Amino acid sequence: MPLLRIVHISYDWYRFDPLVRRLAEAARSRGHEVDVICLRHGSEPSYEECQGVSVYRVPLDRGFGQPLLPTVVGWLRFLLLAAWTVTRLHLRKRYDVIQVHNMPDFLVFSALVPRLLGARVILEVQDASPELMAVKTSGRLRSLAKRLAALQERLSTLFANHVITVGWPFEELLLQRGVPRHKLSVILNSPDPRYFSPAQRVRVPSVEEDGDFILMYHGTMAERHGLDVALRALALALPAAPRLRLDLLGRGEQIPFLRSLAEELGISERVTFRETCTIEEVAHFVAHGDVGIIPYRCDGFMDLLLPTKAYEFAWLHRPIIAADTKAIRSMFRPESVILCEPENPLSFADAFIDLYHHPEKRAQLVENAARDFEPFRWELMSERYNELLERLCDRHGSRQSLAVSQKISR
Repeated sequence: MPLLRIVHISYDWYRFDPLVRRLAEAARSRGHEVDVICLRHGSEPSYEECQGVSVYRVPLDRGFGQPLLPTVVGWLRFLLLAAWTVTRLHLRKRYDVIQVHNMPDFLVFSALVPRLLGARVILEVQDASPELMAVKTSGRLRSLAKRLAALQERLSTLFANHVITVGWPFEELLLQRGVPRHKLSVILNSPDPRYFSPAQRVRVPSVEEDGDFILMYHGTMAERHGLDVALRALALALPAAPRLRLDLLGRGEQIPFLRSLAEELGISERVTFRETCTIEEVAHFVAHGDVGIIPYRCDGFMDLLLPTKAYEFAWLHRPIIAADTKAIRSMFRPESVILCEPENPLSFADAFIDLYHHPEKRAQLVENAARDFEPFRWELMSERYNELLERLCDRHGSRQSLAVSQKISR
């Protein structure tokens, strides 16, 4: 008989959502029974078992870069479908924990009936909604969207029995907005060694590289991620570092613009695009590159976002060039990454050239970043997560207050 019955609800595709996969598989490896309710992408089956996790896909897909109204309509449709699915499954399985991943926060209310019937509800805050809405909207709509986002965030965190977030800047915001410290945990989305093997720390060149020095970025490609800045920096750096190449892996509404910009700058032969992004693909992608870049804009949201790719670069011993943001500084010392002025192509170009010509500096950055990341390895994060589940349900662990050991020591 399983220790706990857990279900995750996510407005995303399971194969492409590394956080949900890591948490679901971490709980499954502990002996818990784990289900996932998510979107259905293309021809995926409505039900599938993945690494012992039962995946239930609702008949709904998603797009990227849509206006706010269609986005909200999609959220509401998924809310209704997820509520029906989780209620039906709960009546049969009796879940102990229902973990809901934002965006949006209000998706947590899909767990209303199971919560009334005794299930414990966790809200996973991957993005701070008010700040994100302020970035995604403009004009008069911005103020209204931010206020509504703050209201639904507040109601959602009140409804949940516990809140997990993925970084200290977001934790600070949630505490300021009234989430009690005993109700809040930080669990970093660190790379799982099963997919990001330490053996991949040795760079594996691709057959088509011909001696290229590869800068790499993986993840969402939207304006706020600053990839146009990276392309302009690459154009500036190439005369002094002619073997530079920028490889991009991911999805997002800015890809057509970035392709056009690369053509305009005359660097399209030095830029590659790949539009899929499973965990397995990400691990292989990082293993083939030389330097990871994180060129985020500072727009009130991105400067608070602690990117998963930073952990993956640090774990696989790739030096990091990043925008100088509050989030990056919360994780790494200045001597562990090359910090650049956000939205300044010349600053990034100088960093590209510096690491291109100085392998000893790359080695020192790798050593420093690995040391910074050591306390946040996935083995420790997954253990912390499972302990939280068991405390929340008062099972197989300490029966002390959840206030004990909620905050990651830094």
